[in-house]
Amino acid sequence: MSQNNNITPPPAKGGAFSFSFNPFASRITAVTPREKKLLNPDLNILADNSLTAFVDMLKRNKLRRIVVMTGAGISTSAGIPDFRSPSTGLYANLAKYNLPYPEAVFSINFFRKSPQPFFTLAKELYPGCFRPTVCHYFIRLLAEEGMLLRCYTQNIDTLERVAGIDESYLVEAHGSFASAKCVGKYRKPEPIVVSTDVPSLQDETTTSDSDSDIFLEESDFKACGKEYSQDWVKGHVFDDKIPECERCQGIVKPNITFFGESLPKRFHAMTHSDFSQADALIVIGTSLQVQPFAGLINRVGAKVPRLLLNMELVGVDDGSKTHGFDFEGDRHEYRRDALFLGTADAGCEALADLMGLGDKLKDLVAREHAKLDCDEAADKEKSAPARTESDEKPEVAAAEVVAAAVAVDEVGEILNELKL
Repeated sequence: MSQNNNITPPPAKGGAFSFSFNPFASRITAVTPREKKLLNPDLNILADNSLTAFVDMLKRNKLRRIVVMTGAGISTSAGIPDFRSPSTGLYANLAKYNLPYPEAVFSINFFRKSPQPFFTLAKELYPGCFRPTVCHYFIRLLAEEGMLLRCYTQNIDTLERVAGIDESYLVEAHGSFASAKCVGKYRKPEPIVVSTDVPSLQDETTTSDSDSDIFLEESDFKACGKEYSQDWVKGHVFDDKIPECERCQGIVKPNITFFGESLPKRFHAMTHSDFSQADALIVIGTSLQVQPFAGLINRVGAKVPRLLLNMELVGVDDGSKTHGFDFEGDRHEYRRDALFLGTADAGCEALADLMGLGDKLKDLVAREHAKLDCDEAADKEKSAPARTESDEKPEVAAAEVVAAAVAVDEVGEILNELKL
């Protein structure tokens, strides 16, 4: 019997029915999943959908194989916009690039035709410009406490790595900026005019070309595959240059998974094992709209407790008895889903407090941010031009001039006396 089937449900609340002790249970017809849970408390993996109920389950069963799934919402407090917020999201602010549709900036076909918009955007998002959030450090703390099995992230910002999470815990489902490689030669791109008169995304989409209009044959892009470091690509991007391969002059693209590309091999290699072993699932800061990542919430066992920390309700499939979240317990066989609506940082702080890790989390954030302060100061010192004698403070130089003048006057007086 797998360990997932050995999870202990919460104690039955007063007044709840039980098949074991209720002699009239056989005469009662349970119509809905919720009524079945009233009759049989063993179907309630969680007592309710609260954060407290989820943590009670963690503590009672000593769950230590937690899988965490994250999206752009965990990095917004670092200053990185998410993708789909109506006014502040990344896609809502791309009209100035005159894209055929917002997602084209991450389309491999559009990239091959016109790479400039992506690299212009990449300059704003590049790692090294942002700090990890409370949420990133909470995930690291789970690892340090021996409770993290794996962290699956849709994010490409590498802030998990900056936060000190060992890469063995990470599955970067959509790749990242951490490495890059040549993806082949490209024909001269059509110029992208940055418009000052920004049209709405809806208007831009309805009047633009479809994805088939920008399709380019694979045979046109014979990539040599030469690999490049993050720093090498970053240097080109910040010089406003398209990174070109030194071997074949193809485009050097960060190893980010674009629409139209396969997910990294590590994603496919790890998901079956991780989600079959997981004894708890925490989903943070994601719209759960991009497949196959979104479907991972259905890959854990039927009795595995799940928690959503998010600004809005997502992942609910009202038409399914097995898929999606069921926070009310009225569709699935087992009640096992908890919900916290709020920012990712607030949710992680509340969760850490209930787990008895609140002080450790605060200390970790303070300590790591202090290290980043020191590192940034050291980098500024290294990049500062070497000081010369002429760079000394003006008041010091002026004092030395005065002292020299006084010395000359004194020598003159001595010579005059000798002449006498």
